[in-house]
Amino acid sequence: MGVAAAGALLTAVAPAVGVVDGSAPPAFTSWPLLAPLALLPTALAALFLVRGQVLTAAAALVAPAVFAVGRLLGDLQLLVDPVDAARPELLRLTSLHPPAPATGLWLLLAGHVLLVAAGALATLGAEPDVRSERASFALPATAGAVAGLGLFTAPFTSSDALIPARGAVDSPTLPMLGGLVLTLAAPALAVLAASATTREARQGGLLGLAAVLLSVALPPVVTAFAVDAAGPAVGPFLVLAAAVALARPQRAVENREDTGPHDVELPGRRRLHVIAAVLGLVAAAAAAVGASTDLLVLPDGSSPPADYAARLLWPAAVATGALAAALLAKAAVRPAFTVVTATVPLGAAVALDAVFAATKVDVVQPGVGVWFTAGSLVAAAAAAVTAALAGAVERDEVGTATTEPPLPLVAATLIAVLLALGAFALPVLQAPDYVPIGAFGLRVGSFGLLVALLAVVVAGVVALKARPGRGAALLLGAAVVTAVRAWEYPLTAARAAEAAPGPGLWLAAAATAAFIVAGALRTAR
Repeated sequence: MGVAAAGALLTAVAPAVGVVDGSAPPAFTSWPLLAPLALLPTALAALFLVRGQVLTAAAALVAPAVFAVGRLLGDLQLLVDPVDAARPELLRLTSLHPPAPATGLWLLLAGHVLLVAAGALATLGAEPDVRSERASFALPATAGAVAGLGLFTAPFTSSDALIPARGAVDSPTLPMLGGLVLTLAAPALAVLAASATTREARQGGLLGLAAVLLSVALPPVVTAFAVDAAGPAVGPFLVLAAAVALARPQRAVENREDTGPHDVELPGRRRLHVIAAVLGLVAAAAAAVGASTDLLVLPDGSSPPADYAARLLWPAAVATGALAAALLAKAAVRPAFTVVTATVPLGAAVALDAVFAATKVDVVQPGVGVWFTAGSLVAAAAAAVTAALAGAVERDEVGTATTEPPLPLVAATLIAVLLALGAFALPVLQAPDYVPIGAFGLRVGSFGLLVALLAVVVAGVVALKARPGRGAALLLGAAVVTAVRAWEYPLTAARAAEAAPGPGLWLAAAATAAFIVAGALRTAR
């Protein structure tokens, strides 16, 4: 705790001292915000220690230590080349001449190193008391995945060339590595904390992760509103939402042996299924309306051009609506429905990307279809969260699979996931003058591709641990998502002259077949 306190104090003092010389001061007076945020995770651990909760305090130091690794890599860019550092809360350049590092930068880097050391000491010194209890797994895992998605994208938008706004993969080498560490750390730490065998370790791990996510997300949000050349981006708000979800108290239950393969339908779970199904039907209806109404309005009242991008909303609406209706009658559909809700952001983001590009012309305005499309995103997200909560309730009551998955199932699932990675990373359509949307770009459509890819990957991993019926439903839901991705080519090929199938189309078709095979293997004896 002493090492952690020293590290937190150094990172809190560094912005006030200044990380570079006076030629590039911060874009706004940021140290009153950065100092409390730097102290928050360690102060939380210290509070647990004062109350005698040693294991909780040790667990609360793990997330700040792991995140300190990524932040150390990112802040090293200030030493290598501050011109490429997207840190307006620490410095704002007025020219391409790089400022010299100041004392605050060395304090900041030393603080990160001490936080890493503190987390290592806490992990090595902890001796958890193993108990037979577990807690809800779905909400922390979902929150961690959402946080990872938010950390992967750009923290803000910028109209100033000297304030670069980049996501993890578009950054220079050091910030890119740091961003990837944070992106992977958020879901990994959430899963590890939620799967802890003691209430103390689970509470400390989740609250420590929530505190460090808050300290990472708030500075970009304030920057977006305090700096004239910056604007808000969706990423930090996703991280903030994940932090709130992780800070929610987790209900622990005692492990007990199942008395049989029955599936008890609790009233609370049934209500969650009904709510999720209704939200799914709302999302499907809004997506269908968005696909059938104008997304663009021209000033002279003339008919807007054909919106090929919005056509992908139709298979998303059909798939989501069909499974939502099935969920009202059959609880076993719930895992597939949870995954298939990702088709709505997949289709909506592609449509909204075209709208965003077209409305850069002053005379073009968004039409009524934009609001229905945006509404389908909100309803689909709410349906997915509600369905995930229903799955958590079911897992608490019934449990997970008690046997290891067979090797053929693991192989088929791994092949399907790898094919899906290529399906969403590579274009399904190629044309001479067409610039495809990439899953790892910074366009609006990239967000939908990332959500769909994340849903497919998580479904494949969870299916290996789920009971056979539920695992098969997850894999079949993933097959629907990759099938919708494949439908993008026949539905939108007319948008570009001389269009031809891209490698993503064949990979999406192969991933769909692989997921169907894996689903069949999951139910086989």
